[in-house]
Amino acid sequence: MKISLNWLNEYIDVSDFFSKPQELSDLLTRAGLEVDGYEDLASQFSHVVVAQVKVLERHPDADKLTLCQVDVGSGEDQQIICGAKNHKQGDKVVAALPGAILPGDFKIKVSKIRGIESRGMLCSETELGVADSADGILLLPTDAPVGKPYAEYAGLNDIIFEISVTPNRADCLSHLGLARELGAVLGRDVKIPEPQLKTGSFDSEQDIQVQLNQSESCPRYSGRSLRGIKVGPSPAWLKSRLELVGMNSINNVVDVTNFVMLELGQPLHAFDQVHLQGNKIIIDTSKAGEGFTTLDGTELKMSGDELTIRDQDKPVALAGIVGGKNSGVSESTTDIFVESANFNQKVVRRTARRFGIDTESGQRFSRGTNPEIVLLAMDRACQLIQQLCGGEVAKTWVDHYPKAIEAPVIEISQPYVEQRLGYKVPAEDFEMWMGRLGCDLERTGEGQWSVRPPVFRWDLAMDVDLVEEYARLHGYEHIPERLPVLDREPSQHDRNYLNERRLTDLCVTLGYLQAVNYSFLSEAGYHQFIGDVKATEASGVPAVAELVKIRNPLNEELNAMRGSMAPGLYKNALDNFRYGNLSGRLFEIGRVFSKKDDGFSEATRLGFVNWGLQQAGMYKSERLQHSVLELKTSVEKLLEGLSISRYSWDQSADLPEFLHPGQSAVLVVEGKPAGYIGTLHPSLREKDKWRVDLSLAEINAEKLMLGQPRKSKFKPLAKYQVVERDFSVVIPDDMPVGQVMDEVQKSVAAFLVDAQVFDVFKGKGLPEGHRSVSIKLRLQSAEKTLDEQELAGIQEAVIQKLADKLGVHLR
Repeated sequence: MKISLNWLNEYIDVSDFFSKPQELSDLLTRAGLEVDGYEDLASQFSHVVVAQVKVLERHPDADKLTLCQVDVGSGEDQQIICGAKNHKQGDKVVAALPGAILPGDFKIKVSKIRGIESRGMLCSETELGVADSADGILLLPTDAPVGKPYAEYAGLNDIIFEISVTPNRADCLSHLGLARELGAVLGRDVKIPEPQLKTGSFDSEQDIQVQLNQSESCPRYSGRSLRGIKVGPSPAWLKSRLELVGMNSINNVVDVTNFVMLELGQPLHAFDQVHLQGNKIIIDTSKAGEGFTTLDGTELKMSGDELTIRDQDKPVALAGIVGGKNSGVSESTTDIFVESANFNQKVVRRTARRFGIDTESGQRFSRGTNPEIVLLAMDRACQLIQQLCGGEVAKTWVDHYPKAIEAPVIEISQPYVEQRLGYKVPAEDFEMWMGRLGCDLERTGEGQWSVRPPVFRWDLAMDVDLVEEYARLHGYEHIPERLPVLDREPSQHDRNYLNERRLTDLCVTLGYLQAVNYSFLSEAGYHQFIGDVKATEASGVPAVAELVKIRNPLNEELNAMRGSMAPGLYKNALDNFRYGNLSGRLFEIGRVFSKKDDGFSEATRLGFVNWGLQQAGMYKSERLQHSVLELKTSVEKLLEGLSISRYSWDQSADLPEFLHPGQSAVLVVEGKPAGYIGTLHPSLREKDKWRVDLSLAEINAEKLMLGQPRKSKFKPLAKYQVVERDFSVVIPDDMPVGQVMDEVQKSVAAFLVDAQVFDVFKGKGLPEGHRSVSIKLRLQSAEKTLDEQELAGIQEAVIQKLADKLGVHLR
């Protein structure tokens, strides 16, 4: 929000800050209003003055240029060459003299134009940066004082502050609101405008009958009629005020409503009475399906629960947000009805978000406005409209205020304030600062008060809010510095947190990156990916059939709470792949949500995804696919790290439809299903155009906490190198690979560092109903380097064990 120091000075004396704006900036920031920066406008117009053309002649060497002798108030006329055609001798103009720097970093200096010296420039509005276009140089009124700095003459000797107002401080979204804040901090008086109206002989209700049907959504609705006005351009002072704080001029009526909003913080709206059918204003909800066109021409379709301002037949405004094109003020308007109302914050915020409309009015109403300033703002607008547009103001007004809004009474004590702040607070001091805030304070005992904040301070609702206000106004810098006294034992971490931290550490150790997705997703996208949820029931991590809906989602892509980890991780992988990350390994620990009786339940899940290529080894150039077998190995190492040894893989159970039916399995822990693992289904692979393999796993994290962390044992570093041995065995299709790996690991336990399946082949050269499984062994002895003869003996023992136990043979 932009604040003009000149404008602010009309409500509170801040004249001492014109010469030291940084001090005011620091003061506001310490008070909790963050100042993003400020701009001294007067400095932009240094060496720019009001001047008068004394003599005007044609340039001897250029027909389109004029040679002007200009009085700039210095006692000596300056010669300036000008190319404009709209000036004549005696005109008052704006002259930029040598040393001036105009907008666009245009530096003015003495120069020669066609052989004749020019000591400045006569300026247009565009060259001064006060208009987007101009037909010639700026001509000033005949009474403009020659020699006066242009910034001072035009009211541009101002300082504009850019302030970030936090959502809870809607009362500061105006010049009067900021004046009140400074009045509290500095202890200075605040001057509130007192409109003086010249009223006619008619009543507002003769022109417009107001009917308030939604008093909860609109606690107060007021308005006043004006007749016989003339709509036209705004005067220069009004245009300048609005433009300096970033608002464009429309016409004198609309500009006045915007001016009062920026002045007092109360949004207003003016209706053309001619277009109000039945001479009625009805505050009611919209009708489902009806259309509405905003002032800027945007077409909206109502859903039936938006709060609208209506005439007898149709909506004429979206309450608190934007007016309708069908009742807007135009140059032909003569009779208007000025609306000043108070709308419910949630109602305005919901409607604005639904239609994506962000207006100055909507921003204020959605944060909360002052219901007690409604009539003052209405009369202030009527006064200015009558002053600028003429016409008559109705002698009475409409004011529907069924139930007055009151701030809550807060009980607070001196010991409570001191306990929260950690230092002594004199009772008189506390009372002074609360009084400056505008609170009604009543002593109920020694060091006890009943406090009623002003109604415009929506953020003051509890005793701790008053403590914060005291500390803020008194100054945080006055809080004494001292080390905290710890009189309590440090609390123990929640068990669930420790378990999740443990899982995270293990997954990171396995080489996976952690993903953190939203807990909500698209309901349609979820069901499209999961397919038949019944197919997931046997896995131990069933997908939720009926998702928990979000009442007011950010958008339709995030309209339900997730019922599985798989869709989010799959989207992560797909997005990465499409952006050129052709391989990756991700995990996520999170909650899935489901309905339970009248409430909801949560379950903690662990999900994995891997895709693409990986380097075969540290010194090898070839790259292998991230496979489901690699993911299976990672899960088994995770289980080992969690001290879980009783687990198996079941390929006969029902599996999710998004997994490949022949390359998937259910994880069984302690005899109960605990998750699934598998390769992406071929149909999904083809649909999303995957060129590499992708595997997914989802595990019930709560079932992984069965094992207890093992104590670390010291093991000396091995002195001898690790050697690798690869071999392939032919096994029946129905034999689980895990059964083969169990026998391999048992047979070489004394030397085994690691055992992995790195390839599975089925096709030419193999018996019907059989496949080839390639296994890599990494072996190491603690006593010596294994030689070729010993390695051959180890491999032969493994193959013999497999033949004896499982009946499989070397390929």
